[in-house]
Amino acid sequence: MDTRWLDLLVKSLFACTLAIVLAGCGVYHMPGASAGASSPAAAGYPSTSAERGAGGVDPRLESDSAAFFSKSGLQACAGGALVGVAGCMLGNPSNRHACMLKAGLAGCGVGMGVNYYLDQRRSEYSNNEQRLNAILTDVRSDNAKLQNLTQTARSVMDENRRQMEQINREIAQKTLDRSKAQKQLAEIDANTLYLKKTLAEVRAREKNWRDVAQAERNSGARVDALDAEISRLNQQASVLESEINDLYKQRSAIRLG
Repeated sequence: MDTRWLDLLVKSLFACTLAIVLAGCGVYHMPGASAGASSPAAAGYPSTSAERGAGGVDPRLESDSAAFFSKSGLQACAGGALVGVAGCMLGNPSNRHACMLKAGLAGCGVGMGVNYYLDQRRSEYSNNEQRLNAILTDVRSDNAKLQNLTQTARSVMDENRRQMEQINREIAQKTLDRSKAQKQLAEIDANTLYLKKTLAEVRAREKNWRDVAQAERNSGARVDALDAEISRLNQQASVLESEINDLYKQRSAIRLG
């Protein structure tokens, strides 16, 4: 069999995924606030950490564990594909071409779409129980990542609240350092916008998992445990959403004049 077209395909897949990851390996940056902003609705700020300076997202939110949900689906897909393809290239399995094609696509996971994810899982596990256990493991992984994100976000938001309380005290006492306050508020704006965007990604993944569960339910599978894990994801997201909204309200009440 002529495998030259397979060589070209897998090399193209590897090159494309590598290019996407290298071009977008940083997290997606929400439009944030300029250093002089006095409200959360503000102009954009530079997209790289070196360029951002004042008004950038807190680095803790951009750590690997906290930034998982803020990455675009394309970047997450490309990253997974790159790891899978590279593993086949380095591991030298008996059928490298088949391995690379399967691993490259499988790396996209649910980020590639619910239908593809289900097709992939069903090709791997014909046994309903084994397949549901694999899906359940994936949802639990999202829950663990969301828990890490929430812990990190709370640390950042607690510090932001203390900063705003200090700003309010200084406003009342007429001792406000306006330049310093503008910088702090710009950073708070950036953090809030970043968290709102990240939460939207969490909700999108939650919807995907609900679609997966519904598809399995329609096929006759028992999905009680899966539903429970998805509900846990929803509960965590709802708590984080409430805390982000509280921070936004507190920030919106501050006017520097």
